[in-house]
Amino acid sequence: MDMPLSQKNCFLCGVELKKHTDEHIFPKWLQNKFNLWDQTITLLNGTEIPYRMLKIPCCNTCNNEYLSQLEIDISKAVDGGYDSFVQLDENKIFYWASKILYGLFLKELSLNIDRKDPVAGTIMSLEAMGKFNTLHMLLQGIRFPTQYVPVKPYSIFIFKMYEYEDSDWDELNFNYFDSYIQTVYGMKMNDIGFILCIEDSGVQAEFGEKYFEKYKDKIIHPIQLKEIFAKISYKQYLANYPPRYITIETDNERVVQVIQPSGDVYKEWSQELYASCLAHTWRTYPNLRFEDIYFPPDRVMSYLNNENGSFKQLQKHILRKIK
Repeated sequence: MDMPLSQKNCFLCGVELKKHTDEHIFPKWLQNKFNLWDQTITLLNGTEIPYRMLKIPCCNTCNNEYLSQLEIDISKAVDGGYDSFVQLDENKIFYWASKILYGLFLKELSLNIDRKDPVAGTIMSLEAMGKFNTLHMLLQGIRFPTQYVPVKPYSIFIFKMYEYEDSDWDELNFNYFDSYIQTVYGMKMNDIGFILCIEDSGVQAEFGEKYFEKYKDKIIHPIQLKEIFAKISYKQYLANYPPRYITIETDNERVVQVIQPSGDVYKEWSQELYASCLAHTWRTYPNLRFEDIYFPPDRVMSYLNNENGSFKQLQKHILRKIK
């Protein structure tokens, strides 16, 4: 059943709100920890909005009974650093990260694409939000005990990152980035970095297990995390399969059967198109435009791997970002 999409209904359960309450898309603890209140994030239409203003409607039950415990679990794990975070139930990371992604798009449904022209429509249309009906269904796992069989509906990759001081000129300890089309999400929090591929039926985790294994005991530079994000986003762009699920609900829990794809799972990889995706992902760094990183017919610059495919260990300070 589709949930009502309005500022008068809880974003999670859909109940009509008698009293308007708000849920911060990026939780207060995260904004406090990384001093995000007055920092801005860029929306799909290119405008910027402070993190503190990103709120969505939420009922007291969902806020206080379900989401608050999830936030406690995530915040404790982040406080404990990478070694603590990797011990978390991956479903909790999935729900937490997906709530942020879904919340951002829902917020854009309430914002005018052009503030000077109120009849021009909103940044996100109702039709476009339909793309996230399945994600909203999966998010109900926050409210109901949910079992996924035979695999999880997502892929997640967690990496140990360089951590920076406030005085460092080149990188920050918090970064967020996503791909609306592919619903791929990345975040850096101190020494924690993760990439989440939403609704891929666990395929990227399965296909990429051996490839990403070599990075598990390494310390990753932020530019390398962005390169991994570009690889996963482009790979998802090539996917031939839509996510398919069968949901069985009882009074006590849900069972979601994840239908895994078969046959030709991905279209053919193009180094040129991948380079275009990578250049866009690296746009906050200087001298890394498409023409700087793509060398026809099939060579693409990499900060992640050496020529022989081995991991390229970077120094902590290598490149000043574009401000």
